[in-house]
Amino acid sequence: MRKLWIFTILIGAALAAMLLMARTTKAEWTTNSREALQEYNLGHEARMKLYPADAREHFGNALALDSEFVAAKLALMIYSRGDERKRLAKELEESDLNRLTAREQFLVRYHLAQHEGRDKEAYQALKSFLDAYPHDPWGLAAFAGRAWGEQNWDKAEKLYRKLIDVDPNWVEAQNRLAYIAMAQGRFEEAESLLKTYQYVAPDQANPHDSMGELLTLLGRYDEARSELEQAVSIRPDFCASHLHLADVYLLEGRPEATEPVFERAAEVCEERFVEEMRCVATFWSDYFSGDLDAPWRPERARCREVVGPFFFLIHRMAVLSGRIDEALGIEAVIRERVAKMDSGGLEAKHFGGLIHHVTGARLAVQGDPEGAIEELESADELFYYWGQGEGIAKLFNRLNLAAAHELAGDEAAARKIVEKVRKVNDKFSAFYDHVRQELAS
Repeated sequence: MRKLWIFTILIGAALAAMLLMARTTKAEWTTNSREALQEYNLGHEARMKLYPADAREHFGNALALDSEFVAAKLALMIYSRGDERKRLAKELEESDLNRLTAREQFLVRYHLAQHEGRDKEAYQALKSFLDAYPHDPWGLAAFAGRAWGEQNWDKAEKLYRKLIDVDPNWVEAQNRLAYIAMAQGRFEEAESLLKTYQYVAPDQANPHDSMGELLTLLGRYDEARSELEQAVSIRPDFCASHLHLADVYLLEGRPEATEPVFERAAEVCEERFVEEMRCVATFWSDYFSGDLDAPWRPERARCREVVGPFFFLIHRMAVLSGRIDEALGIEAVIRERVAKMDSGGLEAKHFGGLIHHVTGARLAVQGDPEGAIEELESADELFYYWGQGEGIAKLFNRLNLAAAHELAGDEAAARKIVEKVRKVNDKFSAFYDHVRQELAS
């Protein structure tokens, strides 16, 4: 009798678990096609791996298998541009949301509001959803992403840690925790987090790419190359890693060594992307050789068009070659762009830092070190150790700031700033004498 009672309890528990699983599965995504759901899940996996082409393909397949699969349509809209994005958004606006799960309803409302620039409405949809479902990973990811975009590091870190607790397979959170630590100069912690990321996602390219960025920032160039080569061996079309490999050679002052990187990238990356990388390397080669007039020669016209006015080196070469009007024109374009941006966003902070940096460099060359210090300090506040690009920009800006202090007669302040750079990247700090001589010219 006792055995029968225990058996009955076990059967009841199993049935309850099955019912819970059924409700959970049903609550995930609304589609009657098992094949469409499989494609959608593959798309989500690709999204986590930062493989956008694969994600788009799988979401498109899911929608082809079930034209009423709203979650797939929304995911495809996010990965689309231009007329296709507008068409999918219109179809989503016309969808009957009442037949969908609460999560799906939230995601549609949230992303459509974002798409149409209705940020307050997007935030309200997110808040309402999280109030009702505080442990839903999709809601947590969206909330954490907002804090990330605002560079509210403490809030973002807490949310990403909660997201990992809720869904350990949400590996994007592990990556972003590492970048949050990196941005704040907690480099040992960032490296530890990235090792964990590599452990939980051993077959993915991005954990190695992120580690390569960190090691580049820290001046560990040989190790960085090894990580980035691993990234492209796992995923040859992971184009960010090709770019980061080229950057390592440029930081070493070896632009000629980038060509094999470009040749490999040309086989798998978009033509415009590779062209821009080549043009950047070309201008760095001109700069390193002391040919400051090169950007204004006819044979460089195409490259100037490709890199655009936001590549700081063109402005610097303009100032150093005496083309002050050209430099002022570039500054005006950057200011115009900053004025059109949301002041709290990542892009706005980057370009805000950029305009302060280039203005400060120009003022230093023009003999106004005090004005340069003010601008370069403002740039320093806006630049973070945000991967190798933003991080190197912060280090370079600090070398300029140190030089401005020295030009103003405060050598002690200059030495203190150079020491801060040295503690992050000893190799890069050796560039200080060159920067000081440039600004004193």
